Amino acid sequence: MTDSTSSHSLPKTARSAIWVDNNVIGIKDVPVVAPGPGEVLVRVRAAGICGSDLHAFHSDAPRRHIPGIGPGHELAGEVAALGPGVQGPPVGTRVAAMALRTCRTCEFCRVGRLQLCRELRVAGGSYPGGMGEYFLAQDDFLYLVPNGMDWPVAALSEPCAISLHGMKRAQMARGQRVLVLGAGTIGLFAALVAHDAGAAYLGVTARYPQQAEAARALGADVVYDPSNVGPDSDAAGERWDLVVETVGGSAPTLQQGIDLANRGGKVLLLGIHQGPQPITTTGIWLKELDIVGAWGYDDGSPHPDYDDTLALLDKYHDVVAPLVTHTFPLEQATDAFAASVDKTSGAIKVTVLP
Repeated sequence: MTDSTSSHSLPKTARSAIWVDNNVIGIKDVPVVAPGPGEVLVRVRAAGICGSDLHAFHSDAPRRHIPGIGPGHELAGEVAALGPGVQGPPVGTRVAAMALRTCRTCEFCRVGRLQLCRELRVAGGSYPGGMGEYFLAQDDFLYLVPNGMDWPVAALSEPCAISLHGMKRAQMARGQRVLVLGAGTIGLFAALVAHDAGAAYLGVTARYPQQAEAARALGADVVYDPSNVGPDSDAAGERWDLVVETVGGSAPTLQQGIDLANRGGKVLLLGIHQGPQPITTTGIWLKELDIVGAWGYDDGSPHPDYDDTLALLDKYHDVVAPLVTHTFPLEQATDAFAASVDKTSGAIKVTVLP
């Protein structure tokens, strides 16, 4: 084992955020596990809080996570150690880590559609997450962070990749009119991708002032109050070629997307609804709409979604940096979750810096 793969210089323990109970995050010393074959240990520098983390944090249902693990799947950091036989990237390389585990051998993994792997596991849900000082990554799920990119911006690669992957699935084309329902991080990045791809007219619905301001900064031509996008609204008078649903939860946004999409248009589903959504299907067949589902990100050709995403974030670095409205040290992870929940605090993306 060479110096680059040796674990002799690693600490025995490191600090990590840990799920303790519903609404409770603890900070504990956990063992630092040396990477095995096909693994790379990453020294985490930034870990964003995702909406799914918040759902788990506030869930009243019995926790499905393995006891004692922690949250975190939006992360970036430096390579700390390589497992036996792993050829790179070298120790010290700045990377964004895709916080997933896959089988690597199924028909989906072989073509880069890793999000469809039947053995897919997500960090923070079924194995230890990255909201701590170290994260054990799959060696083929590391992506180079451009020089000069701030760590919190690099950690935005995960939510941005979700939006970019969805827009690829919807085959959004230059000159289309695009409406994004929702201005959380996924919605805002969907707007950025649409703007960068040459949308002719771009609308976003936003509940909070900081979201509306961010949407305009990212290229939105018009921002709507989400309570005012009904059949008689200004939004309904536009001919939207693509409507992107990013709200999920219990919101009636799937039906809104169907109602607002133009004849021959598409509705892209990025939001995660928590239960059945009643819809009227008449608009789907009468307008010949395409309903497109997308989640996660591809790792296939011609370009992995993460590589395209990091290039996009680099291009718009100074525009997207303000989306990280709050940062907290690891020891204040509970405060970070509280700030992320309270949108009246001005929060968009809250990031922990281990």
